[in-house]
Amino acid sequence: MSQTDPRVYEKCLEMWPYRYSVDRVFKHVATHARSGAHLLDIMCGPKVLLGRVSEKRPDLQLLGVDIDHSQLLYGDRKYPHIPSEVGNVLNWRSAEKFDVVLCTGALHHVPYDLQEQAIANIARMVRPEGFVVISDCYADPFTSEVQRKKVMAKLGYKYLEFVLEQEAPEEVVRETIQIMEDDVLGREYKVHLAMRIPLLHKYFATIQTDRTWPSNRGFGRYGDYVHICTA
Repeated sequence: MSQTDPRVYEKCLEMWPYRYSVDRVFKHVATHARSGAHLLDIMCGPKVLLGRVSEKRPDLQLLGVDIDHSQLLYGDRKYPHIPSEVGNVLNWRSAEKFDVVLCTGALHHVPYDLQEQAIANIARMVRPEGFVVISDCYADPFTSEVQRKKVMAKLGYKYLEFVLEQEAPEEVVRETIQIMEDDVLGREYKVHLAMRIPLLHKYFATIQTDRTWPSNRGFGRYGDYVHICTA
């Protein structure tokens, strides 16, 4: 996986279609998190989503966890009021459980054979009466390595086409191309929806799945999805 400059990543979040998923997660938390709830954002990156949540819901007790210390340092400078810890989604533990756990746009950084371990660990973090929101970007279904590369190229092109239509700056275009390269060459680990859903059902009692992009029909095909899960 290529290292992303946090400043560029912030710009990308404004230009990528994934911004619709971020909006969906933000609105759900703002509306449904109970007063004074403890919220964890695991794999939080530079704490952009946490920053938005803190403005809308200052009553919530927030914590960000990410394995990348440089992302957290950038986020700590921008959002010093939001605590953070360095931790791996595969094995990070807390003495307390949380009312809300978020993991947004990040599970595809985890190797295929470890994604179930990550989901199981996320499920352990939430209180019985709480909820988990997992969002990610998915490719079309694939059954072979050649097919995997082709659907990753298609997904990457659709993302690139979107940012070009937004007249995105060169650094965002470059980052989008880099992600497509990483996906095709197997340095990232995006799955298709039918691979992810059974794992979610294994660890959560209920799952509501919404497609945030693209808006045309084709549920289960490529695009960005949000899963709202309860224990």
